[in-house]
Amino acid sequence: MSGGAVERRFEFRKSNGVRGEREEEDREEEEEEDEGNGRGLEAWERAYADERSWESLQEDESGLLRPIDNKSLYHAQYRRRLRSLSSSSSSRIQKGLIRYLYVVVDLSRAASETDFRPSRMVVVAKHVEAFIREFFDQNPLSHIGLVTIKDGVARCLTDLGGSPDSHIKALLGKLECSGDSSLQNALDLVHGYLSKIPSYGHREVLILYSALSTCDPGDVMETIQNCKKAKIRCSVVGLSAEIYICKHLCEETGGSYTVALDESHFKELLLEHAPPPPAIAEFAVANLIKMGFPQRGADGVIAICSCHKEAKVGGGYTCPRCKARVCELPTECRICGLTLVSSPHLARSYHHLFPISPFIEVPSTLPSNNSYQRLPKNCFGCQLSLPNPGSNPVLRVACPKCKQHFCLDCDIYIHESLHNCPGCESLRESKPSNTTKV
Repeated sequence: MSGGAVERRFEFRKSNGVRGEREEEDREEEEEEDEGNGRGLEAWERAYADERSWESLQEDESGLLRPIDNKSLYHAQYRRRLRSLSSSSSSRIQKGLIRYLYVVVDLSRAASETDFRPSRMVVVAKHVEAFIREFFDQNPLSHIGLVTIKDGVARCLTDLGGSPDSHIKALLGKLECSGDSSLQNALDLVHGYLSKIPSYGHREVLILYSALSTCDPGDVMETIQNCKKAKIRCSVVGLSAEIYICKHLCEETGGSYTVALDESHFKELLLEHAPPPPAIAEFAVANLIKMGFPQRGADGVIAICSCHKEAKVGGGYTCPRCKARVCELPTECRICGLTLVSSPHLARSYHHLFPISPFIEVPSTLPSNNSYQRLPKNCFGCQLSLPNPGSNPVLRVACPKCKQHFCLDCDIYIHESLHNCPGCESLRESKPSNTTKV
């Protein structure tokens, strides 16, 4: 064998040995990565652990597994919320219809955690979008502003305004997580804005907090007392665990502190802040507020918008006092400061003052001595057939005034969107007039 052949064989064995070592190192790195991501679980185990498919099943009376009836659960939650609202309305608690709310979104490093799928940040952004639209539907005369916390700094994302689309667009364009969270900086920022609100406006802060700590430059207790003196109601919805400083903040300012268990629970807790809360005692006084009802501009007229400071063609509204142009309602005129609203906004706020009474749950069978011997077969609202559930949960409700029966979907729609009972309205229209023609 020649010397050249021996050298080539040695080089070949050496290259094979290096390749084998690299493959072994890569295999070990992959195993470590799998163990880190899956905490030592197999691939099929991680799939079940991530989806948590067993939580969507429940055991029935015969011991068999069946899917959870999400519709009945949703209606049960709705009934509980309706009863709580009706109890507060029956006690004649004054509510704040003109609200100035700042939503503080925590975009610190903790918001990138994946215990909420796919991450806390994505879940919060999705439900904040639904909350903003529901807020303006429930409070047409109110305003919202957005504040973000990350890198230990609080930044004002949007000023107080009545346009849901502008707030949602600004939030979805700034979804980045980094750094620590600072509760004190966020409170100082919103305190500076809300302290300038007129006395008839109700000042509120809703904090969606993901972190387990706060990185503050000073004494946060002093900042909490400043918010209390300014009559700012602070509420917190936590996404991780209960924190003492958040609980202390809510207790001092009269807000509520809750911690979400999962995504559906977070959505429920967030939407509880959409209806107007009871007014603070110092604000529960009668005030006369000057409001203007502007006229909509012609389509072909070119005018400079006072909101965006640029020329726009057609549309918009003209302030009745200073003749300035604004884009949308409700808002405050940037020139004279007059509150500009429309008549539908005032009409939509009426149902908070005089809400509809909760409907009564009707059992499947009525006793023989009851005046209503036979149950109606169709819903009075949608005219769909009402099933006879037997031993199942109640699937129909009745208005305590007009005694008409409704299905669960119509019950939710009447109390949350329509705010008028069709049965009572039909009786009101069918009543004969007291006056007679001569």
